Amino acid sequence: MNNRILISLLATMLLTVGCGSGEAIKIFDAAPPGAVTPPPSPETGGEEPDHVVTVPPVLNPDGSGGTVPPVTNPDGSGGANPPNPPPLDPAPPLTVPPVVVIPPSVGIPPIVADDSIAKAMISGDASGLDAKAKLTLLQQAQNIALDVRNFQTSTLSKILQKNGADLSQALTFSNSSISVSLQNSTSGMSFLSADNGNGMAALTQVGAGRGMAYGADVLGWMAGTSAQQQHLPLFTRAFTWLINGDPDLALPTSIKFTTAGYNANNVRALLTRLGSAGAEQKCDLPDVNNTCWQNADLLVFGGDTQDTAGLTAQVQKYLAAGKAVIYMAPNWIESSGGRKVASAMGMELGGYPGNYFQGATGLTISASRTSVDSLARADKMGTLIVTIQKLMDDKLDWDFKADASPTNPISQIHNELAALHGKGINLFQLPTMDLHKKLVLWADLWRPSIDKYGKMPPEQRATATDFLRAYASDSWVVFNRSKTSIAPLGYGDFMPKEAQNIAVSADWEDLDVTIAQGGGITAIGRAAIPGKTVTIQILDAAGGNLGLQSGYARSYGNPLSDGKKYAHPRRPISFNVPIAAAKDNVFVTPFGGPLYLNYNGMSGGSVVKLRVKGTAKYGHFDFTKNMSQTEIDAASAAIKSKTFGWQTNKFVGGEVHQTNAYALSVIGNTEPKDYVLNDLRARLFDSNHIANGYSNMPMAAAVSGLCADLSWTCDGAMHRAPGVQHFIGWIAACGWLCSGNPSDGFTGVASGWGWWHELGHNTVQRVHHIVPPGTAGCVVECDNNILSSASALRQYGLDNKLDWNGDRIDHKGLYQFIVDSRATGKTGEAQRLDMQNKLWNGGQNAMRAVHFQLGFLYTKYRRGMAVPTPDASLEYLTMLTKGDRLVSKDWTVANAAKYGMGRYTTNAITNHDLLYVLSSKIIGKDMRTYFAAYGLPLDQKSLDSIADLKLDIAPLTFYALAPGKGNQLATGTWLDIEAATPAYPF
Repeated sequence: MNNRILISLLATMLLTVGCGSGEAIKIFDAAPPGAVTPPPSPETGGEEPDHVVTVPPVLNPDGSGGTVPPVTNPDGSGGANPPNPPPLDPAPPLTVPPVVVIPPSVGIPPIVADDSIAKAMISGDASGLDAKAKLTLLQQAQNIALDVRNFQTSTLSKILQKNGADLSQALTFSNSSISVSLQNSTSGMSFLSADNGNGMAALTQVGAGRGMAYGADVLGWMAGTSAQQQHLPLFTRAFTWLINGDPDLALPTSIKFTTAGYNANNVRALLTRLGSAGAEQKCDLPDVNNTCWQNADLLVFGGDTQDTAGLTAQVQKYLAAGKAVIYMAPNWIESSGGRKVASAMGMELGGYPGNYFQGATGLTISASRTSVDSLARADKMGTLIVTIQKLMDDKLDWDFKADASPTNPISQIHNELAALHGKGINLFQLPTMDLHKKLVLWADLWRPSIDKYGKMPPEQRATATDFLRAYASDSWVVFNRSKTSIAPLGYGDFMPKEAQNIAVSADWEDLDVTIAQGGGITAIGRAAIPGKTVTIQILDAAGGNLGLQSGYARSYGNPLSDGKKYAHPRRPISFNVPIAAAKDNVFVTPFGGPLYLNYNGMSGGSVVKLRVKGTAKYGHFDFTKNMSQTEIDAASAAIKSKTFGWQTNKFVGGEVHQTNAYALSVIGNTEPKDYVLNDLRARLFDSNHIANGYSNMPMAAAVSGLCADLSWTCDGAMHRAPGVQHFIGWIAACGWLCSGNPSDGFTGVASGWGWWHELGHNTVQRVHHIVPPGTAGCVVECDNNILSSASALRQYGLDNKLDWNGDRIDHKGLYQFIVDSRATGKTGEAQRLDMQNKLWNGGQNAMRAVHFQLGFLYTKYRRGMAVPTPDASLEYLTMLTKGDRLVSKDWTVANAAKYGMGRYTTNAITNHDLLYVLSSKIIGKDMRTYFAAYGLPLDQKSLDSIADLKLDIAPLTFYALAPGKGNQLATGTWLDIEAATPAYPF
């Protein structure tokens, strides 16, 4: 009790810093997040052996899950998420916590008032605190948590019960509703949540004022007599608390009210039903200059509330003056004004499209719900209080593998800090959230003591104290400030200790950052060094919204379960921090890492101009612009120095991010610049881009000439690479290599089937995806491997010593299907259908041989070559994919014939028909007999369109290659199969 009194006195003395319960429950004026688009679906699909796809966890608005907060505009309004950002850490599963019992004393001295802590709470700089402050900060944080918990539970228990008996909490929303949750665990009370945890209503007290929000118009329901009437007793008690501060007091006989964007008749009817006379006061509440609000007791906002610039602050002024504030969401549709009202009350409304896709358990509170259940659900502090006690214990005895529950509240605070970063809010510039400030400052003080990365298995009781303190210190980080602390021995496999000594720029440096697509993430070519402040200015945002972060990965391991003895910080990748124009944006990370722009609202091909200071150069190659030899040599030297933890590469259509150790493992004895230029660029990205006909690759003379002959536009914006494929060599999200964007693996990135395959996922085109009706077809994991085989073929053409994966294309198998189909004695359509069912339900390696046989035929008939070569065969794929895009983007009825589609009135065509008409144009022969031989059905319009071109029908031939020698084209031989099927020569 003495400590409580001291804290209260300290809160009175330190006007700018709240240490007691009063400050802890106030909410802050957060910039409104705006409309949030649903997170895009991750790339999925099965893979090779040990290559399994998992979808990263996505957190829900109530704190049991959610997405990484979106990039916001400089003015605080909303933005959109880039593709597949790294997930936040899952919050603990919903369980009823035990009654909090503080363990016996561990010799903690009484709290001592410390002016240096007060200063640090404002500056966010813990460097002026001494070692004794570690314990003081934890004690103060624990007392705040106790006060918040006592207020929340005592208030809710009074509302949920009447005369000692539980009131019914049964309630059902429709899908035309939205979730309501708290901005953070101290900003209010989770009043009602659905059976699956989805927030339905919240309450708050801000100074003398109180607030209530529902995710549906429950006030309107209670004003009537038909909808959800079982909820009226509970609603009445919550409403009475809102007006009186005590649910047991009688409502005033008359209540003056005013509304904004809400039907006043509903309020009047409710008050009449509850026994009070409603006296409406006409007032424009969103107008920041109005004074009429002072005449009302109750302010009710709805979804039609006008969105004004100062609305959040205005509503907070109403609350501070003791007004009762209500927000009732009308439906799931975005209300920017309503969102600001909720924000003023310390609450968050769910993102687009609200509860539209929620299942029944996310819309319903079961009739069996008890007050004990709801109090447990609402309790955000109980487990945190216990965890803080464990953090104080220098001799903690715990097995975190057997019971990881003490880490759950650490993740809760971690996620709340992430939400602040996503809105561009610096925790230490807020007048509230003292609990979070004290925990972050404690983490700063403890971090220099971390010296056991890679030596703390979660089950090892001897290092339990170190484990828990490292876990908390790693989690409670603020990046959008100027000071932090570091672990002097480095960060395991993420960043070596030597990185701390890398010099950073003292003067401003201008950077041009190439933007490849509308939204995403891209390396800027500079690094943040652990503990050193980065300052960044936006010179030209190129019309988009920008954020900054250090590191990029979708998976960063889990010290609780990955078996690596806590190999590196639990989340060394920073949160995304929105940055604004016309100001110095500061950033600092304890962990260091490459710096990235997180962007949206852009145009592909634009250039963002930045001015930076406090950054370092490292092993980064950027071939989206010209690199000087000096820059190339410097990047190579940085890799070999082993002083920085990461190596990155930026190409047209792709980026590679890998640990420096993994980079060196694939570089081997070669020079780093040779690896980047001749392997990553030439054999990984260039090969894929040649096969896909992208405009960043110069066209072969034969391709350029054929484009001119066919009057095809084969360069320019239509043929830009469609997006950026990210590769991460560090930790795989699944298996050994895991697909998606980013694609990641437990290995360095280099040319080879695995990474060719992953790049193919992001660049596959419809002409690769062949699925005849009623067959399995060449779909995901087959179609992208056409590009893998193309890369393998080109690699052999570049260096015939590198014959990789020639066994993954089965020409002999394709030929055998033809032989077997002819052996049935069937003819015509019956024979084609038999071949269709054999080949397109068979092995994928044989299916993929079709595209390469067509490529060999291109070399024979268009190029006049006796023996196909890798480069000439790939020219066919280049032309095919260019034609695919032209049909999609350039096709008109007037020019349809030049794409072999003269009989078509629209560009709607099946994939296999498109393959036929384009192949006929490219090869210069009518390929109908081949498509029949391959079992592919053709539409009469495509047959007639090619017939109109008066092309000769190509005689049937087959280029035979030995099994396993799919890349060694010079070893093959042509077979005439027009009238017979000779024995396969290999």
